[in-house]
Amino acid sequence: MEEQIAEYLKHLALRRKYSPHTVAAYARDLAEFLAFLREYLGTDRVSDKRLDRLEIRGYLAWLAREERAKTTINRKLAAVKGFSAFLVREGRLKADPTGSLVSLKTERRHPEYFTREQADRLIESVEGSNLRELCSRAMIELFYSSGLRLSELTGLDCQNYNSSRLQVRVFGKGSKERLVPVGRKAAEAIAAYLAGRENKFGPARGGDPLFVGRNGKRILKRQVQRLLTEALRRAGDSRSLGPHALRHSFATHMLEAGADLLSIAEMLGHASLSTTQKYTHLTIERLKQVHRQAHPRSGS
Repeated sequence: MEEQIAEYLKHLALRRKYSPHTVAAYARDLAEFLAFLREYLGTDRVSDKRLDRLEIRGYLAWLAREERAKTTINRKLAAVKGFSAFLVREGRLKADPTGSLVSLKTERRHPEYFTREQADRLIESVEGSNLRELCSRAMIELFYSSGLRLSELTGLDCQNYNSSRLQVRVFGKGSKERLVPVGRKAAEAIAAYLAGRENKFGPARGGDPLFVGRNGKRILKRQVQRLLTEALRRAGDSRSLGPHALRHSFATHMLEAGADLLSIAEMLGHASLSTTQKYTHLTIERLKQVHRQAHPRSGS
């Protein structure tokens, strides 16, 4: 089965255009599944052709006994389901043994985000004229202005950013391309950063990374997180938040200001509108809070 798993991972990377991070996660989950099957069946030679529902149910039951989180079990089941469907398409299995298996119900967690005041305080906390601070300010402004994912921002090249049209060309999940507007505040911060960068590293070419670290090479995800953590500390925000909180803030504040859900979904690069609908709960809860505080007959 190892050979078929390797083929499936190659399929995810080359045909489905999954990110290296996602492919690595699938690899870990399927390696654990294979290790379980070897112990469960008492043999190192596990054939993909004899994969059945009983074995997969046994795997899920083992995960539950190990007290894995429901979200973790669902993720691992998704990996097995994807692999099983691949085997059917390749003619290795006649029927998909995972067809009737459904994910566990989980408590829906709503994303953490910044209020408008918190977002302003975070951005204004990043001051200074050295390249590190200019880069930090520009990235935070762009996260909040355009709702980019971390991988999308770190993957930007100079040629993807159009300062005259105030837009950025983004390659999202599955290498799907989209154009996203950039606000004037973010554009000003990016212009200041690019001027500082040119002073230190010289003029940037179109194919060069837009955001670079101290060595002039493409900035790493962990470096972005470190800069955001420093900004949070300066802003007096003790929460442990990542760039995704700025993406959530972008969507929530756009919705609160009257933007339609379809436009927000397009800007976020969501394949399904249902993914974007989670933000409607946040805005409704906020409206309820305002109503309780302001209406004379709200009961508060």
